[in-house]
Amino acid sequence: MKKISLSSLLLLLISVDLFGYNFLTVGDPRASWYTYQGTIEEASLSVRPKGIYLEYGLYLTFSARGTYLNSSQDTLEVVLNFDLPEGAIVTDSWLWIGNDIVRAKILDKWSASSIYEGIVNRRRDPSILSKQSATQYELRVFPMVGNGTRKVKITYLMPAKWNKSNITADLPTAIVNTSMNKPPYLSLFAFTDSTYTTPDIVNDEIIQFTSETDSVFGDFKKAFVSLSEYDKNIKIGYNNPMEKGLFFSKFQQGNEGVYQLAVLPDAFLEAANIRKTAILVDYDISNTTIAISELLNTLKNEMLNYLNEKDSFNLIFSNLTISRYSEKWVSASKTNIEDAFNSLSDPLSTYSNLPALLGNGIDFIKKNSNDGKIILVSNSDSYGESQIANKLINDLVALMNPKIQIHISDYQTVNFPYYYINNTYYTGNGYLYDKLSRITLGSYHRQTDGLSVSEIIDRSFQYIGGAITLFDLYTRMQSGLCHSRYNLIGDNNIAYLSDPLIQVGKFKGTFPFKVEITGEYNNEIFSKEFEIQENEALISDSTSQIFWTGQYIKNLESGQQTNNIINEIIYNSLNDRVLSLYTSFLCLEDTAMICNNCPDETVLIGIDEIELIQDSIIVYPNPFAERLTIELICTNPGENGRLAIYNVTGTLIHQFELAGLIRGKNTFTWNSENLSSGIYLLIYQNEKTSKTLKLIKK
Repeated sequence: MKKISLSSLLLLLISVDLFGYNFLTVGDPRASWYTYQGTIEEASLSVRPKGIYLEYGLYLTFSARGTYLNSSQDTLEVVLNFDLPEGAIVTDSWLWIGNDIVRAKILDKWSASSIYEGIVNRRRDPSILSKQSATQYELRVFPMVGNGTRKVKITYLMPAKWNKSNITADLPTAIVNTSMNKPPYLSLFAFTDSTYTTPDIVNDEIIQFTSETDSVFGDFKKAFVSLSEYDKNIKIGYNNPMEKGLFFSKFQQGNEGVYQLAVLPDAFLEAANIRKTAILVDYDISNTTIAISELLNTLKNEMLNYLNEKDSFNLIFSNLTISRYSEKWVSASKTNIEDAFNSLSDPLSTYSNLPALLGNGIDFIKKNSNDGKIILVSNSDSYGESQIANKLINDLVALMNPKIQIHISDYQTVNFPYYYINNTYYTGNGYLYDKLSRITLGSYHRQTDGLSVSEIIDRSFQYIGGAITLFDLYTRMQSGLCHSRYNLIGDNNIAYLSDPLIQVGKFKGTFPFKVEITGEYNNEIFSKEFEIQENEALISDSTSQIFWTGQYIKNLESGQQTNNIINEIIYNSLNDRVLSLYTSFLCLEDTAMICNNCPDETVLIGIDEIELIQDSIIVYPNPFAERLTIELICTNPGENGRLAIYNVTGTLIHQFELAGLIRGKNTFTWNSENLSSGIYLLIYQNEKTSKTLKLIKK
């Protein structure tokens, strides 16, 4: 074993794209190749559920603020390179020319690029949106005056993650983060209908929706994501529309059409295991940018998504003395899970105590029927060397009889030590976690694979639930056939009990619609069949056809590219306005392309609301024992402000020094060791706002 040299480390980092590929530049394409980081002045997102997808409308306003290219004589090009999940389907692009909205044409890429490059030389007003790879996209806008702005909209279908309680998708904060001067907020408009009624931010309790209605846009929910939240992996969610583990919708013309299907396996398999899961949480503050409160909130939501009252759980936390929520298994009902987290107070230390934590978890399972499994959520890196790791693994395995499955979610993202062991590179505790999970027949998931914290915990819960191997999801009509099916899951040969099987396909014939699920579970072959009557199907719009076309194009793009295949991709891309590797969306300064009925949802932002979200404040933990952390989100740091703690009689207890406030998140800590138990008030005031929070000292 040896540590990696600096040159090897640089090569390793360059060869692995950990967190996507997003950047924004501005420059004069006719004067110099040199570019500067651009600014996003305003950002808004509309969200509409569309069956198995969510439709995103991302509005961005660009500028060159903060660069040397800031005069009315500068003629600049804006270039935004951005990353979307594989499976995203880009369906439209708009460009504002003055007060007019120009809706893009979709052309083959060669024609579109030729027109765009010619227009750059003629100083007209185009934008071009292209797909570079399965996940990478590029938007170019020209011209932008150096002291002016350009506004665009990108519309795309976002693949949603389905679970038993909701459907979720990431917000595009990584794109907003490309800005040199970040916008103070991302405006969020979540639209509802009779099927999808309750949008929510599923992993952030600070961001709250308000109910709104508009004569043009109808009912919707509005929220603002503040600048301080951009570095978090924030997700929007809606209620899961499944009934008894099933969702089915159709878009039909005559006796044929496109269907969307989602099936939750454990709703149909009586043999599904009852899960007993000990969740072990380890936290080293130096190895992550995630606050303890955010980590625990994410973990709580994943437990609510995957566990039900038939399952059992316990929470075990790393500290100087390892603490357990309970000494017995607890039913994983929604009430019990929420109570477990609400009753916690300073459960985690800011340093790792990993060996003691694992030993405690094994001891708990042995004393409580010895048939549970472990999910370890950790960012420790103190046991990465092979000699240390091997000794720890041997000691842990010696405690088990039989072996206990350990599923590991590694969320370390900063300050990695690197190791080279047995011709393999490892980061942090990677060697320990990889070997321990394999020996115990568990699994290992890490954030450095480009996943979020919620995604790696999500994957651990998938493995806890068990898997169906050799599975097949087969559909047919009573009279007729189903064809051209696409399964929207990662592996066509395996499915997880707690993850819905999602399929889009075409049908021709008459109902009922028949569904058959077959596979092997717990070494036994099973087959389940059920019918869907026509009156039980939800009615979808023509977006269903776009879903199917997007999957069809994705399948063609992933195979060998021949002239016939490329022509087929281009034909379907142009026919259904689905962006492909061989087409582009092109906006031109052409009166024939002006869209007079394109609805601009950014008109829904009220000036009075913008004032209200200028500053916000977060405290944790609350109730608190001694140490209190305060996060002040400030967008106008130059204003006179005051932050202080008072008792209930109005006596000043402590005033914080606010000199040096920055735009964004400002963190303060306060040690209340000599303060008596009781209720106190934290008050923040500036020239525009006043905010009061109740504090509880234990």
